[in-house]
Amino acid sequence: MDRNARVLVAGATGYLGRNIAVALHDAGFRVRALARDPRRLDPIRPACDEVFVGAATRPETLAGLCDDVDVVVSSVGLRTLRGKPTPEQVDLGANLNILARAREAGVGRFLFVSVLHAAELAERVPILRPREEFTHRLVDSGLTWTVLRPTGAFNDMAEIFRLAARGAGMVFGDGRYRINPVHPRDIGDLVAESIRDSALVDQEFGFGGPDTYTAAEIVELAQRVLGRRRRPWHLPYWPVEALSAALRPINRNASGFLRFFCESLGRDMVGTPIGQRHLVDYFAALAAGTDTGSR
Repeated sequence: MDRNARVLVAGATGYLGRNIAVALHDAGFRVRALARDPRRLDPIRPACDEVFVGAATRPETLAGLCDDVDVVVSSVGLRTLRGKPTPEQVDLGANLNILARAREAGVGRFLFVSVLHAAELAERVPILRPREEFTHRLVDSGLTWTVLRPTGAFNDMAEIFRLAARGAGMVFGDGRYRINPVHPRDIGDLVAESIRDSALVDQEFGFGGPDTYTAAEIVELAQRVLGRRRRPWHLPYWPVEALSAALRPINRNASGFLRFFCESLGRDMVGTPIGQRHLVDYFAALAAGTDTGSR
């Protein structure tokens, strides 16, 4: 595809979406960023050729969103532990609103960023079901599509580092399950490459970063970067599972994220390795304060 193609980035105010927007800009694409509050794009404003002000959950604000757009990339997804909005409103509803605008405008391709093994995990993790439902709707939409399924982004590991920095290096279970987390910028580079080379058309792709660790090794890596040698504690899953169950009638979002946390840590999450950025360097940047790991 032409390097000057216009790409809409939905979710551009999030940590992952910002990295995708910058990667697309650096690859020569014209970036249109969707934002409810344009001020949240300030850190990446030079990478945004256009800003469309609107809320993905409010279809009345999206008229013209995809006009003259060649490709849509969405990383829109629920990120709050508050009770509202719900995953049905965000992961399904907001993405369906964007998809509808893309179809109206005759967009050529739609790339969606989901989660590795989400189809299997959704059987036990209700919070993932709306996201998987959107995946099915996208595949059946008639648009050329791609679903990218990363294992987990480096910023998802930031809390492990922060706990280790506070002297609370914790490993859930026996820490033997493996993951190869990936830098959000490497996800962005994959998006750009997929568009430029027309790769992964009408395909799903599960992937991770270049280095694979057990959960225990990630905690040990954080402690090594911090210059500490404390033995991490091993916490069983059941207290988190019990908390998830207790929260379910009160706050489905918090309960759902805890359930996802337990299920994803209780299995291997290893995808095809891509990229060239390493978790040890990300932890070093957190220690130096040059990356906040903010979502």
